[in-house]
Amino acid sequence: MSSSPPPNIRDLAARLGISHTTVSLALRNHPSVAEATRRRVQDLAQKTGYHSNALVNALMVQVRRGRRIAPSGEVVAYLTSHSGEDDWRQHPSHRQQFEGARQRAEELGFMLQPMWLGDRGLRSRQLDRILGARGVRGAILAPLAVDHHTLELDWAHRAVVTIGYSFRQVPLHRTVHDNVSLMEACYQQLKKLGHKRIGLVMHETDSARVRHLWVTGFLGAQWRFGGARIAPMMFKDFDDDGPFLKWVKKTRPDAVIGVWRDQPLDWLRNNKISVPAQVGYATLDLGDRVGKIAGMQQDNTSIGMAAMDMLAGQLFRSEIGMPVSPKVTLVEGTWMDGPTANRRAES
Repeated sequence: MSSSPPPNIRDLAARLGISHTTVSLALRNHPSVAEATRRRVQDLAQKTGYHSNALVNALMVQVRRGRRIAPSGEVVAYLTSHSGEDDWRQHPSHRQQFEGARQRAEELGFMLQPMWLGDRGLRSRQLDRILGARGVRGAILAPLAVDHHTLELDWAHRAVVTIGYSFRQVPLHRTVHDNVSLMEACYQQLKKLGHKRIGLVMHETDSARVRHLWVTGFLGAQWRFGGARIAPMMFKDFDDDGPFLKWVKKTRPDAVIGVWRDQPLDWLRNNKISVPAQVGYATLDLGDRVGKIAGMQQDNTSIGMAAMDMLAGQLFRSEIGMPVSPKVTLVEGTWMDGPTANRRAES
């Protein structure tokens, strides 16, 4: 005579008509859940024979204590989609994200392997066949171009966590930089250095990639910290400085905020505008240029680690397929002084 397997957290959530997050918190007596709800959840768990996943709990305790889990030999794919198979390695932020994910994967007993989706995902169908043939259950999707191709992956039979906001085809857990917080911190630091006319300049695809959260943070920082209300400047062509120079002439900024590749900094210097004497400059993504440019040091290593933590949790719990309630993990950054933004003399 066969018996039904004990329920999991999602089963309890479905029967009670509440989110699985609420169920998880209630089972741990978290104070954020109302007492009546905690009792309902715990009563149903007892009646149906629910037991927490002891294996997952034990594994995560080991990781929190700094212990490595014995290698399982299971491969996790790190999916990239640049023009060339190894082009992602040219971007310091992407290298740091991969290294963070690889380090965490080893601690959790997995092997992380880069695998190429083709230019903007053009080879995704072929790669999916390879993943299936190798029995790969989990993957981390590295940042994609905004205009990427539709990815033809078997979402129902694989756990995938994505880095960044650019992938929106299906709902996935994701780890991202706290773009609003990064922008506000950068703007505030420039204000502390005495800048009063701070402008934002970036390529329009860099803005679209993060759902325009850079602009959101910039406009919010103007409101919070004061300064001239200068509209953000979005450019389309890295080889055409004409629109930028017109914007500089019209708005007269005393500081400019940009993001990697930091084209506005080159334009300022190429047009004999002294940095930082005439116009200060700060970047939102220092990468490996600490001490050369002022700006925000994004914690890309933690982004990769967080992505692997989320994926490992799914694999340990056998939560394969698209999540019911996708989660977003935000990672903040740190301001770093640099020679492109000095304290301004009082006028």
